[in-house]
Amino acid sequence: MSFPQGNLFAQSSPAPVHRLFFALLPSGQERERLADLADLLHPAFLGARWIRPQRYHLTLHYLGESEGRREAHVQAAQAAACGLEAEAFAVTLDHLRALGNPASPALTLAAREVSAPLEAFWRKLQAALIRAGFKQHIGHGFVPHLTLGYVQPGPATGAVVPVTLRPQAFHLVHSVQGQADYEILGTWPIAA
Repeated sequence: MSFPQGNLFAQSSPAPVHRLFFALLPSGQERERLADLADLLHPAFLGARWIRPQRYHLTLHYLGESEGRREAHVQAAQAAACGLEAEAFAVTLDHLRALGNPASPALTLAAREVSAPLEAFWRKLQAALIRAGFKQHIGHGFVPHLTLGYVQPGPATGAVVPVTLRPQAFHLVHSVQGQADYEILGTWPIAA
């Protein structure tokens, strides 16, 4: 009698989580300003897990996660974005806000106000995604924020020196848990 090679008691590791979302990405200069601000915050949040500046993004719409890349979802999201027009807008991130998991909240840089052009674009993209079949994933409210790191529960929040983003495009982004870089699956311009 023969047995298959390998350890019968070895546990298989779970498949990495794949995430798909639309986002605004800061320019190189904006990313530097955000990284400088994060550096100033380090002493106030000892033990925080800080996000690498290359991963900074402001999520517009989160389209869900899966155990692998779902090409049908990617194609539907790309089709939804094609032809969308956006008036130029700016996003001023002006205060710290803790969001997400209360046990390890995200320390975010958030906007107190959403400009009318940004709100209108967010709603256009939302409607296009619902028509494309993403209804169960689409949120009903928009709080512009950019995650700087993950901190202990109960972080102090408040005003900071504002950082204004002036996006030139919006992007469809694919990320895989544990991988350092995002994959950009599509880029669409925002009017100058």
